[in-house]
Order: sequence, then structure tokens, then C-alpha cells
Amino acid sequence: MTAIARILVVDPLLVSEGFGIGPSWAGPEHEVVIPAGFGLDDLRPLLADAEAILTAHAPVTEEMMRLAPSLRLVAKPGAGVDNIDVGAAVRHGVIVTNVPGARGRAVAEHALFLILSLARKAWLRDDPAWRDALAVQLGGKTLGIVGLGEIGSHVARYGHGLGMEVVAHTHTPDPARVPGVPVRFLGLHELLRRADVVVLSAPLTDETVGMIDRSALALMKDGAFLVNVARGPLVVTDDVLEAMRAGHLGGAGLDVTDPEPLPEDHGLRAIPSVLLSPHNAGRTIESQAEALARMRANVRNVLAGEPPLDRVG
Repeated sequence: MTAIARILVVDPLLVSEGFGIGPSWAGPEHEVVIPAGFGLDDLRPLLADAEAILTAHAPVTEEMMRLAPSLRLVAKPGAGVDNIDVGAAVRHGVIVTNVPGARGRAVAEHALFLILSLARKAWLRDDPAWRDALAVQLGGKTLGIVGLGEIGSHVARYGHGLGMEVVAHTHTPDPARVPGVPVRFLGLHELLRRADVVVLSAPLTDETVGMIDRSALALMKDGAFLVNVARGPLVVTDDVLEAMRAGHLGGAGLDVTDPEPLPEDHGLRAIPSVLLSPHNAGRTIESQAEALARMRANVRNVLAGEPPLDRVG
């Protein structure tokens, strides 16, 4: 008898070496199905009897849910669920789980890495000109954080530790969010005008799509740094290219882009002071272990008829 495809992986990233999800990942009583390909035509016959779907960044659409009448769960090992049609999941009675907080420190440390790399002109590391290039000292500068959740709160602590003034734009301006760190809460435009370094760590929503566009970038100080460790569509990519080519920004550190990945011939790739990383800010040994363990617990709980640890909505 053919085994039921109970847990279906729809994202090739999850079977890569860094994630290592295989057939026995969820325990002996569950089968994890790894498809031969990850296009909809490859997934269609496997969705028919899938009870759970695993994804990282790959979309999970309403069409996929319609093709999976036994579906009970969509799970991912990250916080943001913008790649999952959560509204459709509610309509179809499907639980969505994530792992909020599991990667916050890792992403924030990556943001700090990008900030320091820009400030110290690390893109010159193979250039003799690095010897005489003057770096930017962060102490005394203003750090602007857009989105003061788990990631942004860690970034605030790191910036304060470096002697930076911390300002933030958030929908929940609670001074207790970052104990021991004095944070000034500002509107977005005022933050962009004041900050020497702007870090984006806000979720992707209808309101935040394209929030950093040509007009927003024009508000930033000459020579300021822009760091995005949130989601690519928060930024209008070609407007950043325009600002960099004009010499308005001092540098950009982008772990996420729109589109993602950037085409090989995109102009941002030709600018040395644009540091690109492959959407890997949240993947450390420690964060990966925690995220996968929590996702596995969510999957096992739901399939056993128990509440998950991390339900979305």
C-alpha cells in the first residue's frame, strides 16, 4: 500500500544542508514527503493527501490549499508569514504556525555586522586604498530602527552599547520594550531625517510595502547607511540604486531584496558599498536548532490534535 503523503515539503531550502529535513524528521508515525520538484505541477499530486505543508520562503497559496482537502497545518521555521495566504488558511480551517523570536537575535547580529562593515568600509578589504580610507565612528551617531519587535529590540541594545542615540518608529511605542535603553519614538519621516544609520526590521504588510521609496530616501542624511533585514518589498529597489548612484547614501546593507535574489546584472551588484547577503541573517547554528525544534513541535502537536506552540492569528 502506498504511504500517505502526510507532511509535504514545498520549499527546496528546507531540504538543503542548512535545514536537513528528511523523511523521518517528524518522527516514525509521520511521513515527510520530499517531492522530485517544487513547481505546482510537481506538488499537485502530492497535495491531494497532504495533512501538513512545510515551507520557509516558498509561497503557500489558496490554490494549493484547495488542492489539499486533508490539509490541517502550514508550518514554517521563521517569524514572517507573508509568503503564506493566512486569510485563505482561515477560510479553509487550516492552522498556520511560525516560530516568533527564534531568529531575532541572529538577525539583529547580522544587522550589526552589516552596519560595522559599512562603517569600516569592509568592501575595500582587497584594495590597498583601505589602508588610507577613513572609517565612520558609530559612537555618538544616531541609530534609527523601523520596527521595534524582537529584531529591532536587539538592534537597539547593540546600538546603545556602541554609544549611539537610538530612535525608533513603531506602531507600539512602549518605552518598556527595551529595558535599560533610552529610545526616542519618532514618526518615520523625522526618523529618516535624524538617523545616521537606518535599520529596517518591520513586518511586511500592505502599509509597509514600498515605505522606503525615492521620497523617503531623499529625507535621509547625505552619507547615511540603510540596512534592511526585514523583507525586500519594504524598499523600492531601483530607488535605492538611484540614491547610491547619486552618492546620496554612504552605503547599503541588504539581506533581503525585491526581487530576490537580485538579477546578476542588477546595478546594485556593481556598487562596492552595497553589501548583499543571501537572506541568511537568521540562520545560525543556535537559531536554526531552536527554529527547527519548535516547528517540529508545532507539526507534531497539530497532527496529534493538540494546540501548537506558535499559532498565527
